[in-house]
Amino acid sequence: MPKIYLSVAIVAASFCIATTAADAQAIKAPVPMRAFSAEEVAAVDMPDTAFEATPADVETYDKYFYFHRDGTNFDTAYNDISECDAVSSGINYYAGGDSYMSTYYATQYGMAGALGGAIGSAMADAIFGSAERRRIRRINMRNCMGFKGYDRYGMEKERWQAFHFEEGFGRVEDEKRTGYLMKQARVASGPKPKAEVLPK
Repeated sequence: MPKIYLSVAIVAASFCIATTAADAQAIKAPVPMRAFSAEEVAAVDMPDTAFEATPADVETYDKYFYFHRDGTNFDTAYNDISECDAVSSGINYYAGGDSYMSTYYATQYGMAGALGGAIGSAMADAIFGSAERRRIRRINMRNCMGFKGYDRYGMEKERWQAFHFEEGFGRVEDEKRTGYLMKQARVASGPKPKAEVLPK
């Protein structure tokens, strides 16, 4: 590995440790669960997840997938997905320095987990770039949602893009991000898919 990339990664990782640790000491309250009215839920379009899978689609299920859990209401699904999204996106380092979120996830998953996510994101950016960040985020989302008991289902790329996003070096703006997460929550709390459940 070229020395310059290693140096950048080490500096970025050190910065993340200092920032996240300081934030964790400053904030104490957990993030409250968001509640939606029946009207708000009804206003969220239900994405179309029905399609005839081709061999090419199946080969990309590691990239394009969605989640569902029986007996889950919209509020719970939205908050679960939002939590996993924050964890998978690098929390403090990548989410605009949100110390409130940083402390909450450090409490839930331990400082090692929070710092590990930040360090991993910094080093991945410095060494591999945005493609590696997207891959790591997908893996983290699978692990987090799987831990919460959600099943994973494959999706063709075009339908997946209608209610999901990918991030490289930049972060999707909050309003747009919330809209995507709400659609994902509609699917996660909606009717049970007829497709085959994929490995978590």
